[in-house]
Amino acid sequence: MSVSVVAETGARGRTRRAIVEAAISVITDNPAATLSDIAEVAGVGRSTLHRHFPERTDLLRAVALQVHAASNAAIEAADPTCGPVLAALRRVVEGHLDLGPIFVYIYTEPTIQADPELAAHLDTGDEVIAEILARASADKPAYPPGWARRVFWSLLLAGYDAIKQDGTPRHQVVDAIMHSLTKGTIT
Repeated sequence: MSVSVVAETGARGRTRRAIVEAAISVITDNPAATLSDIAEVAGVGRSTLHRHFPERTDLLRAVALQVHAASNAAIEAADPTCGPVLAALRRVVEGHLDLGPIFVYIYTEPTIQADPELAAHLDTGDEVIAEILARASADKPAYPPGWARRVFWSLLLAGYDAIKQDGTPRHQVVDAIMHSLTKGTIT
């Protein structure tokens, strides 16, 4: 199964996008939501949803690809190779917090992670962040390979949780993530 996304146009494409967007919205609030719940929010019948996504795993795959594309777009918009390292990382953190808790779901959902090809695809796109983290921590103790990258994404996951579960203001979460990065793995 290929991880490529076919861009559909016209009514079929709009319907498909509406279903994926509805799934993102619904699953963010309730990961156990039914396909009927998603169809209702999308404004389509369950049969229409099944024409586009015959199985729940097909819909989850489309959601994962959409969230991954949004993550890559957030990285690109943050322009992490421009300016000082810490300012660039802050822009990436801020952009990713805008993605919200669906990000956590996609990267932890067992159904998605059970698809080796999709999981491998989802593990791409953040290479520039890994490079910046490596550059920023070049004069620090030797960490295991990929450690700074894992810490970066773990802190984002903790940030989503703090916002959703505790109601922590976004600016405090950004500051906490940056402080943890700069006082922990980077400086």
